Amino acid sequence: MNRKGFLLIEVLIGIFLLGLITTTFFPIFTLMNNQFKNVEIKNDMKYYGETVIEKIKAFDFNKSSGECIIDMELEKLINIFCENDEVEVDLPLSSDEDFRYRVNICKNNKGNNLWKIYVKVLPKNNKENMEGVSFETILQKPEK
Repeated sequence: MNRKGFLLIEVLIGIFLLGLITTTFFPIFTLMNNQFKNVEIKNDMKYYGETVIEKIKAFDFNKSSGECIIDMELEKLINIFCENDEVEVDLPLSSDEDFRYRVNICKNNKGNNLWKIYVKVLPKNNKENMEGVSFETILQKPEK
């Protein structure tokens, strides 16, 4: 007998096996995609927190440039830090603005000229129950 194609049963078995393999590996690919997205968000939060710390470190009263951390001017934040021994600031100040992250900045005095700064960055809408990233640094109080 001269065969010129596949039998219907062979095609159906092939489709069944392809469907079985697809349903086995589909959840794995979905999980990997979610993990990659979470890693990207976490790295972005780390960058954001490091930027906040660096802006506070680099602040100079003599060269005030109107720079902001989220929706608060950096000079205003530093003035609040200078006036109080212990401060906690949650940013953004207004909830109607569209920012990707929430930032919590805490400041404690360590002696007369040193500040201990804690920065915690959290996703604004935490649907994945993702933990925030935290930074801690000790820096010299800027002089007026």
